[in-house]
Amino acid sequence: MKSMLALLLVLLVAVSAFAQADPDPDGLGFYFDLGATEVCTTTAAPFASVTGYLIITNPSAELGVSGWEAYVTVAGSPVAPAWTLAAGLDVDSSAQGFQVGIGTGGLALPAAPAVVLATYTAFIMAPTDVVTFYVEGVPGSTSFDGTPGYAGGGSAGDLRPLQVSSGTGSGAPAAMINGCDVVANEDMTFSTVKSLFR
Repeated sequence: MKSMLALLLVLLVAVSAFAQADPDPDGLGFYFDLGATEVCTTTAAPFASVTGYLIITNPSAELGVSGWEAYVTVAGSPVAPAWTLAAGLDVDSSAQGFQVGIGTGGLALPAAPAVVLATYTAFIMAPTDVVTFYVEGVPGSTSFDGTPGYAGGGSAGDLRPLQVSSGTGSGAPAAMINGCDVVANEDMTFSTVKSLFR
């Protein structure tokens, strides 16, 4: 009975993790809503249009975002995929990498609980087509050591690493279309949950 309760609690924690935006400071995730709460979505018809957002949640820099970098891999077969930056210029030449300069002061993206960095659009050919998003640091970055990150709006030298809000590393998806094998980046481990029932 205790193991069933532990499993139920783990499932409840996993489901509720996506009912609200990541409460931790300096989070980065891929979401299907502007409030940064939905990491999974489905399509119901052939050739359906899908829109997603790369979002920083709860940035600790009070003056916004003057630049950012991340590496976003999209696995699956979306049709006509396109990224649109909220502001700035991407100097990374790869399709997955983003190293974006925006500018400080009035040019910076304003601070908010959810700061949209980029919008992703694509068509999904069938409701059975699964598309998975992975969010990581830019390989070989000279600014951040293996994590995504951003520069505060007051100074391009105010570098802050970002923790990925869901999924961690290339083995765990951060978001999915037509599937939902996404795990929140939670501080509580399964061992911690089990100890609650001993």
